[in-house]
Amino acid sequence: MNKGWWYGVGLLVGLIILILGQMPDERIHLVVCDVGQGDAILLIKGSNQVLVDGGPSQEKILTCLEKYLPFYDRRIELIVLTNTDHDHLAGLIPVIERYEVIQFVTADGVRASSTLTKLREILIEQQIPVTGVERGQKLRVGRVGEESKIELEVVWPRETNREYVAVFSQQMEKNMREQILGASAKEGKVNERSVVLLLLEDNRKILLMGDAGDQTEKTLLELGGLPDIDILKVGHHGSKYASTLPFLERIKPELAIISVGKGNRYGHPTQETLERLERVGTEIARTDQEGIIEVNF
Repeated sequence: MNKGWWYGVGLLVGLIILILGQMPDERIHLVVCDVGQGDAILLIKGSNQVLVDGGPSQEKILTCLEKYLPFYDRRIELIVLTNTDHDHLAGLIPVIERYEVIQFVTADGVRASSTLTKLREILIEQQIPVTGVERGQKLRVGRVGEESKIELEVVWPRETNREYVAVFSQQMEKNMREQILGASAKEGKVNERSVVLLLLEDNRKILLMGDAGDQTEKTLLELGGLPDIDILKVGHHGSKYASTLPFLERIKPELAIISVGKGNRYGHPTQETLERLERVGTEIARTDQEGIIEVNF
């Protein structure tokens, strides 16, 4: 047999090994991508995937997806944009260009920017509708009864202004869109309109806080019903205005993951936040120190 035949056999064997190594399993995989000063969280179970935010870097989010998604799977079942700040939004643009996106949801934490304009154009071009979500809604990926389904509960915001969400649509006229974005900018507090999600998986509870801070935490405590949390994705990258002591004492997280850029100009995570987490006995993991953080169960 000639060398070409053996070369072909070697390629085939290598391809089979690669495919088998990337075969999905029925565990939930929580992947906090290392995207610098921003947020991008990937949830994987079986062949279902949910991406929460995309971070500020197009290259870093694509690198993370290429590492954790099978090369033959070019579909993301759900994208959640927690708010429209650049450090959550920008990386979603190349993701939508390269992957088939089935659902895209967000809330009314909108802020005008060239990045938002570009994202809107891509969503319209790919014919991906944007849906607003609010407290109490369930986001389900996968069929009912399917072992690999993923279910998330929307914890915040309490209510979503659908008119604000409509800025993503093709039907809204430019003048109206500019008026809404202007009104949103005057209201401020975009972080406190972040989508907050709770993942329930085999009695494990994961709370993803987006950029939500002390005001949101106070209201959630007043509303009640917060369970003890196994894993907390810390709000607003460890800002001192998030992860308040009363909130942490109520949810009692076993592990807190902070998505943050090395040497960032904001000083995140702040010493105040780290001390509060330590005070309630929470283990801390940080992307600026460990890179990508993956938890499987």
